[in-house]
Amino acid sequence: MGNERIEIYKESMESIKFSDYEKEHMIHQILNGGAKDGGRMKGKLDIKKLGITIAACLILFSVTALAAGEAVSIVGGNIIGTRTSSFEDLSKIEEKAGMDIIAVESFSNGYTFDYMEVSEAKTQDAEGNDLRSFKGIDLTYAKDGCPDIYIGMDQADMYGDPHDRDTAVREIDGITVHYNYDEYLNLPGDERPTEEELQRTETDNHFFISDGSDERYTSYVSGIDFEIDGIAYIMIGFDIDMSAEDLFGMAEEIITAR
Repeated sequence: MGNERIEIYKESMESIKFSDYEKEHMIHQILNGGAKDGGRMKGKLDIKKLGITIAACLILFSVTALAAGEAVSIVGGNIIGTRTSSFEDLSKIEEKAGMDIIAVESFSNGYTFDYMEVSEAKTQDAEGNDLRSFKGIDLTYAKDGCPDIYIGMDQADMYGDPHDRDTAVREIDGITVHYNYDEYLNLPGDERPTEEELQRTETDNHFFISDGSDERYTSYVSGIDFEIDGIAYIMIGFDIDMSAEDLFGMAEEIITAR
């Protein structure tokens, strides 16, 4: 991928007014699998190895000339006017999304419900034609002095089978729970990764290089996902000081609330 194309994608992403969470949520979706229409929606490009900035752009803009009718991109965001900070509004949110989900108001580790909203995504073919649309529910949990944790509930058939690179897997009350811990090296646009870093992207399924930051830094993404009754639950945290056991514990609290 040439530098000129990368710059076009960066400019396009900057012009779209999504929140950081919305971008991160969509990035997480594309890095962990695509819709079943058209496979993993990565065309001829390995999205997992393009880095978080480019992956975000690939979500929003088709970059491969595939046949019409085959899904090559996904466009999404949260629906304006659906955000609420009242957990008692859950049934209303479920009705708007057309979903029946499992959610808890607080976790035993101190994370508590902050707000929720309805999300919407659609797959498109290479010519920009809409193929399928989906609604989901996003919940944000907060804890004093800690980064937020986000839980997205989406129709499971939005996704393929992204579990070929799990860091850990656990069965909880009959539900298979997948955990991943990923490292992102963020680089300024004018800095090239070292040969060792490039080699690591080829051998380490949990290491990614992101191009376009203001400075070089490393960030870490912790994620849990599982499926219940056709709903995919994706829990993610960015630079959180929590172990796999901590996140498996949070997943268990959701699962046992059935």
